Amino acid sequence: MHKGRLTIKIGIFLSVLLLISIFIPYLSPQNPLEINLDTKLMSPSLQHLWGTDELGRDILSRVLNGFSTTIRVSVLALLASLVIGICLGGIAGYLYGTWVDWVFNWIVSLIFSLPFLLIMASIMSITGPGIVNAYIILSLIMWVGPARITRAEVIKTKSLGYVVTARAYGYPGWRILLLTIMPATVESASIFSISYLPEIIGLEAGLSFLGLGIQPPYPGLGKMIFDGLNYIYSAWWMAFFPAMTLFLMVMLINLFMASSKRK
Repeated sequence: MHKGRLTIKIGIFLSVLLLISIFIPYLSPQNPLEINLDTKLMSPSLQHLWGTDELGRDILSRVLNGFSTTIRVSVLALLASLVIGICLGGIAGYLYGTWVDWVFNWIVSLIFSLPFLLIMASIMSITGPGIVNAYIILSLIMWVGPARITRAEVIKTKSLGYVVTARAYGYPGWRILLLTIMPATVESASIFSISYLPEIIGLEAGLSFLGLGIQPPYPGLGKMIFDGLNYIYSAWWMAFFPAMTLFLMVMLINLFMASSKRK
């Protein structure tokens, strides 16, 4: 598939994901925060299709809301990291061979050398848990991938004829970078960046699992899996359905990307 068409398709896909994340909580059959000890640890039934947890809260309703939170945080973090990566990678590529490029490569290599989840958990242990902090840190960590792609594209593009011509006409460097070079490089970074979405979803769920993401009583898929492990033998549905939802979410995104690139 032509890059332009693939970029449009990815944009539509992300927009659909965001719309689903906004409206899917309205499909919840029960209040995901409502506690009812009379129905605690109820197995899947017509009354509670996916059962209830240790506080009698409906698992299906909580999974739908947790799914919504995970998608919104992950997609918005992806877009924010893409913008950061394009800006920093563009500057480093245009100033290739200077100290700016050297510092950029050093920072990128440092971040890539460490597990992302370890970095995020370490930072959040200082800043404190919370979904807003998780979103900000995800954005500030995941920019390295699109930044490297943008840098490589800028280095390749700035030696092309139309860029050399613009430089010969005396256009300032910032104008050449923003109006001449960057439009030709954004597409590759965008296509590459979408491949990070499953990883971002996994990181968000991992933070929630560790208690550093969305905080109780609000549902998060990772936190629901963690809590469900304590009841894995007596109430298997508590961990199974959130884990199944997370798995299907990541698998469907990977299938979408694989099918898109083949066309």
